[in-house]
Amino acid sequence: MLLRLEIRDFAVISNVVFEPSYGLNCISGETGAGKSLIVDAISLILGAKASKTLVRSNSPSCYVEACFDMTDLKNRDELTAMLESQGITSEEDMLMISRQIYVNGKSIARINGISVTLQLLKDVASFLVDIHGQHDTQRIFDEKSHCYYLDSYGGEKITKLHNKYTELLEEYKQIVLRIKGISSSPDFLDRRREYLEFVVKEIGDAAFKDGEEEELIETRKKLQQNESTASVLSEVLSVLEGGDGSEGSTSQGAASDTAFAARELARVASSDASYKSLSARANAIALDLEALASDLAGLLDEMNYDPELRAKTEERIGLLYDLKGKYGKDIAEINEFYERSAKELSEIDANKDLLSELKSKRVEVEKKLLACAEELSSARKAAGKKLSASIVRELADLEMPNAVFEVDFVRREKTKFFSSSGIDDIAFRFSANPGQEARALSAIVSGGEASRIMLAIKNVLSMSDNTPTLIFDEIDTGVSGKASAAIAKKLKSIAEGHQVLCVTHTAQIAAAADCNFMLSKHVVSGNTVTECNLLDTDARVNEVSRLLSGGSGESSVKLAKELIQSFL
Repeated sequence: MLLRLEIRDFAVISNVVFEPSYGLNCISGETGAGKSLIVDAISLILGAKASKTLVRSNSPSCYVEACFDMTDLKNRDELTAMLESQGITSEEDMLMISRQIYVNGKSIARINGISVTLQLLKDVASFLVDIHGQHDTQRIFDEKSHCYYLDSYGGEKITKLHNKYTELLEEYKQIVLRIKGISSSPDFLDRRREYLEFVVKEIGDAAFKDGEEEELIETRKKLQQNESTASVLSEVLSVLEGGDGSEGSTSQGAASDTAFAARELARVASSDASYKSLSARANAIALDLEALASDLAGLLDEMNYDPELRAKTEERIGLLYDLKGKYGKDIAEINEFYERSAKELSEIDANKDLLSELKSKRVEVEKKLLACAEELSSARKAAGKKLSASIVRELADLEMPNAVFEVDFVRREKTKFFSSSGIDDIAFRFSANPGQEARALSAIVSGGEASRIMLAIKNVLSMSDNTPTLIFDEIDTGVSGKASAAIAKKLKSIAEGHQVLCVTHTAQIAAAADCNFMLSKHVVSGNTVTECNLLDTDARVNEVSRLLSGGSGESSVKLAKELIQSFL
């Protein structure tokens, strides 16, 4: 359940801390005080679309933070597993969710301090809170949502049947698509076989093995290093020997020139002893250069550089990259593609009449699909009768004693038989008065009636609902008097098994609350400030009195006390 909600710089709210309890929590206040902003803030926490218009004037951003206690959450293990898969842990079963929206429209969402996507936020929200806002009341007018409400009421049995139906429907669609593909092109199998034969031959001839790519890259690296080294040694040898170092070259190199210089100095030194030292040095250099050239030539002869191997390696790498572009990101995926292609080729060769087999398979799957669809339809019809009876009882409690509520099933046309939801179009039908035929909700339901029908549905569904916190934003729209009191009792009933938050402008609902909060706004130093205060006993009486009569006169206060007492 929700333990604490902090809101900062959000629309007209500067800084508000809201700490609801278990049971029925009612939020009231003057028009424009920002009551529904509490619900809007929780919606942001649960992944609703952010808007820069939510940021309070002259503030760089707005911030919303909520703390949830997961101790009694029925699906706690499932939620914990979801969070842990994203690297999020919860200490003492506490979950901190925050959302910050900046004036440029960007937002950051965090769960227990870790940034998360809005999709994860929405997934987490489905475990924690169910918000019923004013737009949700309008949702019951949309017949597309009626199947969802019925399935929610039907529970696990219908969920399993629908999942089975969905799996069979997908299998059926795939078979139909394959049949259509083959039938639309008579030479499909021949072209498919030709393609598969090409694939099997191309990948098979290449015969790449796992790990070979790494070996090829390492070999190329070594060959490139050897080639670079050989190039340097050859250039040095050419400098020493002249020309390109090959036999028969007439170019003179440094070694020959130095040897010539040593011989000339030796000839001079033979006639003039003062040059003997220079002659000896020149002779030593000449011998060193000759030895260096000889060593370099020996290294070049011994070096493991094979231009042919380099060419084959590059060709092999190029072939691998070509196959990766066609069949997979690595050798493992390429070989998997080969296996699948070889298997399909074998199946084509072994089953000449594939089209006939697919048609037989379609008939088989269609029978299963139809049987499952009929079973799902029967389960829904049984659930529909129970749902109708339950909602009629709820509506009687909500001052609609003569209401008729039906779940209508219309078998779909054969051309549109199998939809994603089943073989029936499902719609709720309603009549508020005796003698009137039950008709579509959108045709006859008023705002007040829609609110009560929605509350009746929510109450029936809440009996099997695992969501711990339910939020109702002005569920009392369009109702007053006895109907308001009936709605208050119904909310009180729901709150026996859930934490309920309700934004209200009705005295009866405020009187039924276990905890009352009041939002008020006033001006401080030229700025509008909104406060959210938990009301004590006297303040609660005064607020119920205000909602009753607009003031706190003696008679109004007395009536407020009596109204509060009636719900105890």
